[in-house]
Amino acid sequence: MNAILRFIDNMIPYMVLSMPLYLIARIIIVKKKGAKINWFHEAGSFIFAVFLVGLASQTVIPKLEFGNVRFNIVTNGIHKTNLIPFNVFRETYIEVMHGNINALLINFLGNILMFAPIGFFLSLLWDMKARKATLIGFSISLFIEITQLFLPRGTDVDDLILNTAGTLLGFLIYKLLSKVLGKVISKFRYQK
Repeated sequence: MNAILRFIDNMIPYMVLSMPLYLIARIIIVKKKGAKINWFHEAGSFIFAVFLVGLASQTVIPKLEFGNVRFNIVTNGIHKTNLIPFNVFRETYIEVMHGNINALLINFLGNILMFAPIGFFLSLLWDMKARKATLIGFSISLFIEITQLFLPRGTDVDDLILNTAGTLLGFLIYKLLSKVLGKVISKFRYQK
C-alpha cells in the first residue's frame, strides 16, 4: 500500500502544476470557438487531462527529485526490457509467494487500474465504442513503452497488455454506470 501512496504522492506536484495551464488553454480555446459551454463536459475533461499529466509523470516525464535547496532530474536507473508476453504472471506469482505483495499491487493491478480512467473518460466524454477506446488506450500504452526505451525505466510487453486490459475495464465500468445513471452520464457528452 505504501508503494501506491508513493506513486500518488509523486503524481500530485505535476497534476497541480498542470491545472492552471489547462484552465488557461481551455479558456482561450472556448473563447475562440464561442461555443456554448457544457460544464459537465468541461469538468470531466479537466479531471481527465490532469489525470493524463499524472500518468505521464510516472511513465514518460523524467523523474524529478526535490531537495532542501535545489532539484535535479534523475538520470540513473535500471532499464529492463521484457518482450515475453505474460511473463508478468509468473514473476508476480513468484514475488507474492516470497511475501512481496507490492508486485501484485504495482506490476499487475497497478498497470490495469492505471489505464481504467482512459477507457472510462473517453467513453464518458465522447461516447466512444469499446473498440475505439481500447485502441486509443493501446496506442497511449505503446507510446509510453517505446518512450521508456530511452529512459531509465522498464519497457515491458506485459505493461502494454495489462494497460490495454485496463482501458477495456474502464470502458466496462462506464457501460455499467451508464445503465444505472444514464441521465447523469449523458450530461458529460461533448455537444457540437
